[in-house]
Amino acid sequence: MQVKIKLEPGQRLITNKDFEVAIAVKAKIKAMQNGMQIRPASTIVGYNDDSIRMSDGSIIHRAANSFFV
Repeated sequence: MQVKIKLEPGQRLITNKDFEVAIAVKAKIKAMQNGMQIRPASTIVGYNDDSIRMSDGSIIHRAANSFFV
């Protein structure tokens, strides 16, 4: 049986599955760098191993930033 992943407010997105769920439910995601929000909260439209593409068109590097619901 497959376990469903739920996103909770304040949860950090780490795994590819976390990003897939965030895309599927169109969750508003905050991109943070060194404790500061670097972009307005937005939904994710795509990702790969190196970066995240936000719905506002910005591309944010995964390694240098943290992503929160």
